[in-house]
Amino acid sequence: MDVVFYGASGHSVSWRDSAEVFWRPNPLASIIAYIDDFRGGLGESIEGVPIISFETWRCSLRDCPVFLSQGDPQVKRTLAGRISAAGGRFPSFYERNAPAACRGTVGEGSILAALVSIGPLTVIGRHVQVMPLASIDACCTVGDYVSICPSSTIFGRVVIEEGVYVGAGARIVNHADEPLTVGAGAVIAAGAVLTRSTLPGEKLAGNPATDLRTLAAKRAT
Repeated sequence: MDVVFYGASGHSVSWRDSAEVFWRPNPLASIIAYIDDFRGGLGESIEGVPIISFETWRCSLRDCPVFLSQGDPQVKRTLAGRISAAGGRFPSFYERNAPAACRGTVGEGSILAALVSIGPLTVIGRHVQVMPLASIDACCTVGDYVSICPSSTIFGRVVIEEGVYVGAGARIVNHADEPLTVGAGAVIAAGAVLTRSTLPGEKLAGNPATDLRTLAAKRAT
């Protein structure tokens, strides 16, 4: 499958490895171009793959699905709307015969990196990124546009709502029977340990994870 990546950063190159290089000799996709709103159309390339403008994709490559390689949930949401409005479509990247995805659901535009663990009956939404060495327990729900960074762990029954960002090495742990819910748009900082539900838009850090405004107030006293 030929695919265009939206984004031409180091993050995009890392995702290219997950979709193309890691699975050789049977890659999940072949990356034929990168779209970049600033560098596109200037004759640049990454390892021989051209960096093109959005207009070049729209006029010449619209039949190729587009993967949104940005980690920022809001940026992914905005670009998904732009691509959809132009008549584009989105691929999903995961090894369908691997244990990570064989008993769950993965939405369009989402990617599960190599070396991740996804428990059975977990539902992954659209345009979700699950990065290397991340672990998600069984029967969890991950909403659209979520980014789960490397080496993070989601344990127990957890509902992650739309647009959440889980930093590298973060731990979301629920030992209760009722699901722990991470509210839409929340940010869990790298290395944080979260054991309670959060409000939408909360930004939390530390162990135990605490709202950044609360941490700032404590330091000011």
